[in-house]
Amino acid sequence: MTKQHTTVVIAVLLASYAALCQTQSATSTSGFEVASIKPSDPAAGGMQIGVSPGGVFTAKRVTVKALIQQAYGIRDFQISGAPGWTDTERYDIIAKGKGTDVSDAEIRKMTDAQRNAFQAEFLVKVQMLLGDRFQLKVHRESKELPVYALVIAKNGPKIRAAEDRDVTRTGLTLRPGDGRNLEITGARMPLGSLARTLSDQAGRTVLDKTGLKGNYDFKMTFTPGMGHLPEPGDGTGTSGADPGRDGPSLFTALQEQLGLRLEAQKGAVEVVVIDHVEKPSAN
Repeated sequence: MTKQHTTVVIAVLLASYAALCQTQSATSTSGFEVASIKPSDPAAGGMQIGVSPGGVFTAKRVTVKALIQQAYGIRDFQISGAPGWTDTERYDIIAKGKGTDVSDAEIRKMTDAQRNAFQAEFLVKVQMLLGDRFQLKVHRESKELPVYALVIAKNGPKIRAAEDRDVTRTGLTLRPGDGRNLEITGARMPLGSLARTLSDQAGRTVLDKTGLKGNYDFKMTFTPGMGHLPEPGDGTGTSGADPGRDGPSLFTALQEQLGLRLEAQKGAVEVVVIDHVEKPSAN
């Protein structure tokens, strides 16, 4: 798996969790009863973050920076003041605590509100783990940065409103497609979740300004790392397909397949500033 695909997988695993996570600082009390943190095997490859059956939080070859991104619902470009080792040294983490031992079947039976509340609580536990074992202290700031606005394309949206009767089918996935392509699939998801996933691909914050409420089903395929949009007042920019690539760029795929588009703007972006962080304490 390429580094780019690895980053994508990590970002999507807990994307819906981060959406409901409230502004909080890491504390010195761990939300997990048991947590094992060990340096990763340098010979091992790949990076994974997820929740295994029984509610066990598992991370393999994860960097502290990646953990911070997931715990606080932010992207790499929203982290300031992180020491270099937080992006290079990797750890294996296994953690479990009260309230996390919920089966996949139980989660599928939850309403959207119940599922989001459970997921948000789980991320707070990861924040506490960072505070307890890595002595992480942060504060948030708002900065004016380039952003993309997700808006409706000229000919209207091509996404389908989800049917409420199929409440067990929900989620957003991003996985490798044919060749170098990536595929985004959403089932009963709000467009805010799509915007957050697009942020990782576009390299900047994407804000949902479609004005479309409710949940939708959608699917799009694109080739990552292609093209960019012109900045406000700038006549340059590329967003079409590259003959040497397998498919359309993110920007072209959005318009052609979903009837949406990204518009370059400037806006307030939340940044997490690292005040203090240490290498993990011993188990």
